[in-house]
Amino acid sequence: MKLTLQQLEAHLWGAANILRGKTAGQDYKNYILSLMFYKRLCDQWECEADDAIAELERQQKRTFSDKEKAVFRKRGEHRFKIPDGSRWGDVKAKSTNLGEVLSDAMGAVSAANDELRGVFHGAQWNQPAPDGSGKPLIPNEVVHALIQHFDEHDLSNKSVPSDVLGRAYEYLIKQFADDAGAKAGEFFTPPEVVDTLVRILEPRPGDSVYDPTSGSGGMLVHTADYLREHGQHATSARYFAQEMNWGNAAIGKINSVLHGLEADIKAGTSTITDPQFLEDGRVRRFSLVLANFPFSDEFWWLKPEQQTDDKKKKDKLKKEIFGKEGFKDAFGRFGRGTGFKAPPAGYGDYAFILHILASLTDEGRAGIVCPQGVLFRGQPEVDEETGEFDDDGNPKMKRRKADDEHLIRKALLESHLIDAVISLPLNVFYGAGVPACLLILRRQRPPARRNQVLLIYAARHFRELSAQNELRPQDVMRMLVHYHAYGDRAKVKGLVAEHSGRIRKQIDMREEDEIGRLNAEYHPQADKLAALDAEFAGARGREKSATTKADKAKAEAAIAKIEKQREKLAAKLAERDERIAEARRRAADDRSDVDKVGAELDALYADPDELLKHARVVGLDEIEENEFNLNIPRYVDTFEPEPRVEVKDALKALREAEAAAKAAEAGLTRLLRGAGYAD
Repeated sequence: MKLTLQQLEAHLWGAANILRGKTAGQDYKNYILSLMFYKRLCDQWECEADDAIAELERQQKRTFSDKEKAVFRKRGEHRFKIPDGSRWGDVKAKSTNLGEVLSDAMGAVSAANDELRGVFHGAQWNQPAPDGSGKPLIPNEVVHALIQHFDEHDLSNKSVPSDVLGRAYEYLIKQFADDAGAKAGEFFTPPEVVDTLVRILEPRPGDSVYDPTSGSGGMLVHTADYLREHGQHATSARYFAQEMNWGNAAIGKINSVLHGLEADIKAGTSTITDPQFLEDGRVRRFSLVLANFPFSDEFWWLKPEQQTDDKKKKDKLKKEIFGKEGFKDAFGRFGRGTGFKAPPAGYGDYAFILHILASLTDEGRAGIVCPQGVLFRGQPEVDEETGEFDDDGNPKMKRRKADDEHLIRKALLESHLIDAVISLPLNVFYGAGVPACLLILRRQRPPARRNQVLLIYAARHFRELSAQNELRPQDVMRMLVHYHAYGDRAKVKGLVAEHSGRIRKQIDMREEDEIGRLNAEYHPQADKLAALDAEFAGARGREKSATTKADKAKAEAAIAKIEKQREKLAAKLAERDERIAEARRRAADDRSDVDKVGAELDALYADPDELLKHARVVGLDEIEENEFNLNIPRYVDTFEPEPRVEVKDALKALREAEAAAKAAEAGLTRLLRGAGYAD
């Protein structure tokens, strides 16, 4: 029987509930995701073997013996090799030292397949407890419970198609991100943000796609989804990534395999200090780069193993690493001969931006999530007072050099590389309270846009949730229409039609998924209620057919007990129904908003003054006048308009306020007189 997406999601999240709290911090995600993947590999291996044997039996028109089947199983061709003794059945058959058994089995599978090297790195099943007792960190009975839980369902293509498993895996990563809170920013970028970047850059067959800080691989997966949506195979592009955290890289590798990307993901080193994709001593170049790097990393210039808590050691390394001209980059990304100053030691944002720029081909394009500080940090060269005076009493002046970040931003703009900047709502990223933006770079820009930059203020539109804010599909639509129109009103109507049709389908799918998840979540209660209903009918029958007072009393007691249980279950299912109704209301509101946003966009582009509050194409000459400061409020009217007030209403409110003030004064006077104070 095939599992639905929602049944699979509930099953996988059930495994997470078994392990939660049994490992250090949020590491339990690595164990669940790796165990799910291992089970998938083993089940698919068995499925491939069964299919191959069945085909041979059909060809030879006979049934093989168990001995013959065992021989053919070893000979069969498989997508991935699973060595003898390392299959799911081998692990399931064991009862002791299960952490060690699992680690050995996963290690053998990883060693047997070059593509799977490192995918199980994040899950150390045989890790000892930190108390020195020699016991495993995860007790044997917990590992046994997990194995039994995963054994309930076959995860091969026969039961779970690869696209369903891939979607369930992404859902699980999102759930882990919600659970991890602030720490989730290390491995997860909200899918709405990724979708916006991908649709702005429009991946094409033949693209080489690169993510220098890939986390769980969402940027690569969304790129592949876009290609599939447009009738292309996922592998019509090639995928490359680097991730410093081994555990996150393992999650990303699994994500890549499940989505059929064949991505080359390097792990364990910093993209800045040790870029892993090189050609002739320089960083390798790609046609499409997507990235969400660590914001304002203070120690971007240190290798991971050098980032200790020893301040003296860091200060010494800083003196060694930074010369008079700043960070000495061995890979030609910034510094001498590149046209770009080296980034300052305290902020790593431009180190990543310049790495991405150096990683672009001559026609390459990039979409980058950045803190908004990159738009305005750093002062230009200025004259400033020294605090001293000359003989005539005039203040002495000195020339203050421009800050490095100002010079980098100026060079990017003068090189015509910045195509667009989009400011995002606050609090849409896990653990990043600072305002963020999307920076779009293009090596080759249309001549008409060469001396322009599109600035979009998209911070007003979002859905407020309890933990953080969320971009809705219609909010993404706004950004996409603004970007692809690039100030051209003639394009807006067609863009609205294109995106609104797709987004309605997306809202429908989300609604269906959410309701399916709720039904799966409450399925046990629904089954119990159905069983109780049958039990209740039987008890009623016994009550009616009772011939003695004792039998009747016994039946009535059973009915009363069942009714109490039914009430509890009915209350839970009423809760489910309310949550489903809320999901339907939310989806209906979103569908209605799509039409409203479409009409709003059409009206905006018919009214240039109103459009200035949302998006603006700005000439480089104006940006230069603003000293190459790209802070969006300098160019776009981001102030919320005051509500319109009728004069008669204002006068009425004033009269009421004056009357209230006189009444309060009279009351105070009475109180003072009563207390014995004279006028």
